[in-house]
Amino acid sequence: MDYDADGDLDILSGSYTGEIYFFECNGAQSYLQGRRLKDKKGEDLKSKSYSITVEAWDMDQDGDLDLILGTRSSAVEIFENIGTRNSPEYAGDSRPLKTEAGAAVKGSNAHMADWDGNGTLDLVLGSEYGGVHWYPNIGSTEQPRYGDRQVLIEKSEFKQRKEEDGPEGAGSRTKVFVTDYDGDGFNDLLVGDVQWLYYTLPPLTPEQEAEKAKILPEYTKATEELDAAYEVRNSYVGKEGGIPKEVEERIEKVLEVWRPLAKKMGEFDREKSNTHGWVWLYRQTSSK
Repeated sequence: MDYDADGDLDILSGSYTGEIYFFECNGAQSYLQGRRLKDKKGEDLKSKSYSITVEAWDMDQDGDLDLILGTRSSAVEIFENIGTRNSPEYAGDSRPLKTEAGAAVKGSNAHMADWDGNGTLDLVLGSEYGGVHWYPNIGSTEQPRYGDRQVLIEKSEFKQRKEEDGPEGAGSRTKVFVTDYDGDGFNDLLVGDVQWLYYTLPPLTPEQEAEKAKILPEYTKATEELDAAYEVRNSYVGKEGGIPKEVEERIEKVLEVWRPLAKKMGEFDREKSNTHGWVWLYRQTSSK
């Protein structure tokens, strides 16, 4: 999309840690190094959640582009553009997007599209746990008001499928895009996902069994110490003064011991998985 209104197509990207990146097109489909978008104080725009996606739309019809963020497990957020179309400037804090009834709009990517064909832009969203849903716009494109959540694709039941079996449908962490893919006049869905397919390694050799047995007591002790350190840390959460520095340092010290042991113990696991991602096409055969 043309973020900076200079006549070419740029790229906006969310991030796992919640910042928003702008990749400016400098001609011939070449892009400058991504830079973080800033608020009016010059500080990084950052979601209240993590693992975010971003789209730019004029949500309040004031002639500029606002930012709508999908989040992995929290509410959809809006950063209002208090600047102009050519020189965007954002308020420092995002606000949650809510339905007419006051419920938080949730989804892992917030995609605006006229799903029901009535001329107004609705919200179509993927989900951390799979499936696709939408919130109908019961207002107008100029003044959107969103109805209750409706399911378009049910989330799949989790199955530990084998690598050789392949997938059978869209998995989790779905991201969705609405388009008339086959040109038949009906909206279709392109759905991206993540899935894990499993495979089994040969049994441990006697030597490996002996090595595992030797490491196990030390690993168990380190795990217990780590659990105890986190329990102490959690006891300070929400309290005045925050988490003491020495508590955080204790966790890091225990982790230095635990991490290599955990990595080694993981090598003994016989059940492994590969991470995959697919894009699925769901065709709509009628408008209802």
